[in-house]
Amino acid sequence: MPKLVSAVVDVTLPSGVQKVYKDVEDEFISEWEGGSIVAANSASAGVKCRQIANGAVYDTSGDWKELHDEKLRALDDLLEEIGSHPVLVLYEFEHDKERILQENSGMEVLGSGISATRLDSIVDRFNAGQLPRLLGHPASMGHGLNLQGTCHHIVWFGIPWNFEYYDQAIRRIYRQGQTSETVFVYHIAAERTLDQVVLKELQRKEGEERNLKSAISSYRQEQLEGA
Repeated sequence: MPKLVSAVVDVTLPSGVQKVYKDVEDEFISEWEGGSIVAANSASAGVKCRQIANGAVYDTSGDWKELHDEKLRALDDLLEEIGSHPVLVLYEFEHDKERILQENSGMEVLGSGISATRLDSIVDRFNAGQLPRLLGHPASMGHGLNLQGTCHHIVWFGIPWNFEYYDQAIRRIYRQGQTSETVFVYHIAAERTLDQVVLKELQRKEGEERNLKSAISSYRQEQLEGA
C-alpha cells in the first residue's frame, strides 16, 4: 500500500459570519441578509453550523444563502497547486455541490440519482485520466468503487461525521492497484468551528480501527505459530 499523507487547510470565517455561526450554535437562531436561520434543536444547530462553516446554509424558506467563499477560494488554490494531477473532491451538502460547480462547471459528479451506465462512464474516464476533476458525495461512493487509476489526491470540502463514509471514500483511491507511492488527503477546515471537532473525532476513530486491525493480525499470527 502507498503512504497516506493527511493535511489540514485552515480557513478563517469573516467576522460577521463567525457571529452568525456563534448565534446559531448558542441560541439556535440568527439573521442574515433579511432572512432567518433557525435550528429546531441542538442536533439541527450542529448541522447548520457545519453548513455555515462550508459557506452556505438553508434558511426557513428552504432556500440556501451564501455566507462566504473562504472554502471555495481554498479549493481553487489547492486545485491550482495540485496542477494537472486528477483530483477527487468530496462534498457533503447539496449547496456545497452547487457552489463548487458554479466555480468549476466542467466537473463530473458522483451523487445520488446517477444511472449505472453514467456511473460506469464517469469512473472509466476518470481512471483513464480523461477527467482531471471529479466531484463526489461519500454516501454515493461506497464499497467496490475503484477510482485509483490515475488519481492520488483527495480534497474534503465538507467533512462528514460518519466515519464509514469518510473511510470508504478515501479507500476508493487508497487501495490495491494505486500506482503512486503516496496518496494525499486534504481537509479544508474552518477555524473555530465544528470542522475541527469532527476532524478530531474522525482521527480518534481511525486510530481505534488501526489498533483493532493490529490486534486481529497479531492474534491470527499467534494462532498460526501455535498450530
